[in-house]
Amino acid sequence: MVNTVIILCGGQSKRLKPLTDNKPKALVEVNGKPLIEYTLDILEKYKIKKAILACGFLWEKIKEKYGDEFKGVKLMYSVEQEPLGTGGAIKLALKHLDKEEFFLLNGDEIHDLDLRKLEKKGSNTVCLSKFRCRFGIAKLKGDKILRFEEKPILPYWANMGCALLSSELKNILPDKGSLEADVYPKIELKAYKHPGFWMTVNVMKDISDAEKFLRGERLL
Repeated sequence: MVNTVIILCGGQSKRLKPLTDNKPKALVEVNGKPLIEYTLDILEKYKIKKAILACGFLWEKIKEKYGDEFKGVKLMYSVEQEPLGTGGAIKLALKHLDKEEFFLLNGDEIHDLDLRKLEKKGSNTVCLSKFRCRFGIAKLKGDKILRFEEKPILPYWANMGCALLSSELKNILPDKGSLEADVYPKIELKAYKHPGFWMTVNVMKDISDAEKFLRGERLL
């Protein structure tokens, strides 16, 4: 059973200023709860024993809030002194990991990913999810607009940034670079199609949309 997670939470997110002037993006609140806590709650649900937090900007704020344990999950901090990209951050974090598989999650997103279903797919599986369009879509017949569909779920599979990976990837991970651009093209990947919800929070509007969704309100 996979019991270790690396959580990417090193971002500042300048697009969320001024909320991120004095705290990392992972501590931005949605419905009064820091983004990273939505991820930490998933770890408790699936009885994950250890989480390595790949941190950077104002990482001390995260440690001040959560310390070395959260609801039975041991927390370790891998701190980058400069932005290393997703690949570099993971390589640095792997110094805290034995030779084993690990889940990769983001500390600034909200989803209901089933880690045990993902685990059944095996190493080097990337999570995909359908996503909501940011705009209203016009349904046309020739040049005539029949109707508008507000922010529909699109029929495409996007990379969630979550995965089940082998620690043996440390042999090809860059010291500084991208997991998606510098590592994934070099290995054989499997897909896990996540059937639930997935929300990214990158701009101020995303916060209000996420809050409405979590309250069960319609997104307009």
